[in-house]
Amino acid sequence: MDVSFIIVNYNTTTLTRQCIDSIKQCTRKQTYEVIVIDNASRDRSITSLNDDYPEVELILNSDNVGFGRANNLGIDRAKGKYVFLINSDTYLLNDAVAIFWDYMERPDHAGVGCCGGALFYPDGKNQMCFGNFPSMLEAISLLGFYVFFKDYFNKHICSGVVNYSPENKTVDYITGADMFIRKSALEKTGNFDPEFFMYFEETELSFRLKKAGYKSVLIPGAQIVHLEGASQEKGSYFNFKKISMYEYSRNLFFKKCHGKFYAITVKGISVLRNLILFVLKGKSGYLKKAKIIAFT
Repeated sequence: MDVSFIIVNYNTTTLTRQCIDSIKQCTRKQTYEVIVIDNASRDRSITSLNDDYPEVELILNSDNVGFGRANNLGIDRAKGKYVFLINSDTYLLNDAVAIFWDYMERPDHAGVGCCGGALFYPDGKNQMCFGNFPSMLEAISLLGFYVFFKDYFNKHICSGVVNYSPENKTVDYITGADMFIRKSALEKTGNFDPEFFMYFEETELSFRLKKAGYKSVLIPGAQIVHLEGASQEKGSYFNFKKISMYEYSRNLFFKKCHGKFYAITVKGISVLRNLILFVLKGKSGYLKKAKIIAFT
């Protein structure tokens, strides 16, 4: 088996079917399997998936175990030389697998552990698809200092980057929406850390890959549409449930990768940033966000 597609489903059955259809339509050269893990969706229509896709392996979780742990279940079952972790709210625009495969199979690319493609919104606009590792320098820059070096900040410091270049490039991490990972690399580093429920799990895994000597590479020739956040509840900018989950995971990332003191310092800087925004803009949401960051 060349590639194992792994899709985590949570209340997105229609989109998961669309994703599978795009895999079948676009993947022409490599042998593959598709593994779908359902995270205890409220909409149990996913149970009928095998009626139309009998070749798909469906794993039904009794609880929502989060993004990373669900993917781990698929990775443990995967027979492919590579695992392609792809979000249920994505669909392929071309034979991304062939592009990734050809790149990763080159002898001089044996040190590449993970690659990913260019992500687009349905209207064709570019979307964030990679990033630099989150850092204290980023947190300090976001106090307002980044305006003095915007280009450098966007390229070398920002933890979420939108790609506009057709050139392949080595990056710190590939967004979790489309990670094409060498299975042998995961056997050395381990899978996703199960302590992360959502957010930063791919960043922390990429940090371990880099620490083990592997590179992550963006290959824009592989093109994928990402609907982004289709399984999440919609809300205003101040979606405090989402903010709390995000801040918990970010703090966990800093603790695991840089230590407790580093994590506490970044947390303090982030609290200060939101207090400044509260004073400047007068929106109480920033004050509540500062409290969430401080006590998460």
